[in-house]
Amino acid sequence: MAIVYRPERIRGLKVLSCTDPFEFRPHIHDRYVVWLNTAGGEHYSLGGTSDILAPGSISVIEPGTVHANRPCTETARHLRSFYVDAGFFKRIGEQIGVSRSGDLGVRGEPLNDKPLWTELARLHEMMLGDTPDLELSTRVTRVFGDLLTRHARLGTLPRCPGPGDIRIDRVLAFLHDGLAEPVSLETLAELAGCTPYHLIRLFKESRGMTPHAYLMQLRLEHARRMLEKGAPIAESALASGFSDQSHLTRAFRARYGLPPGAYQKSA
Repeated sequence: MAIVYRPERIRGLKVLSCTDPFEFRPHIHDRYVVWLNTAGGEHYSLGGTSDILAPGSISVIEPGTVHANRPCTETARHLRSFYVDAGFFKRIGEQIGVSRSGDLGVRGEPLNDKPLWTELARLHEMMLGDTPDLELSTRVTRVFGDLLTRHARLGTLPRCPGPGDIRIDRVLAFLHDGLAEPVSLETLAELAGCTPYHLIRLFKESRGMTPHAYLMQLRLEHARRMLEKGAPIAESALASGFSDQSHLTRAFRARYGLPPGAYQKSA
């Protein structure tokens, strides 16, 4: 059983292979996630609902969307994820003529498309191996072109609907801009123009987690990107707002299933 991350061979596209029973607790990604299982099912929670992603189905999760997932059984699991940059979707969309102005959205519900599921599973296996670049890029273009042609919709998807959007947007901008800096709940509440208690409630309704938990996700994603570029673990920790290397290591293992050093070697 293993958790394997692979770096970009195709610009804007990374992959994860997980046959380990590791539970991915509530978290976010800075990219779209296109994911499927080729062995066993996957319990997942998203947007306040829970479901099972069965073999044969595909799910697409927007950047910044809080979700969690775990295997239905510890004895059979092969979670296959593609981490897709928005720019990648835009380039593929322009090539197949489905992109206009605005962002390209993909429906959030599970996609029951067995032929596409089979193609994605095959592509994922190719990205884990040593497939020649031309063959790989050709298949990537065709498979993701099929995904967008059959399941995408134009226009911007709602990011966090409901009351309090403008206030929460101010807090989100502050957290993203200063993710490595210390911040108090009172400061965030002042930005939102409400009490700390009210902010926690609004933020959790909007993002599915508290401001502190969300900030930790931002810091982990920042540290992960630094590690992928070869930065030392201690430097990545401090630059991402962690108190020291051990603080990052504990949080990183809990989030990604691997310690920072092992992740850096694989990615």
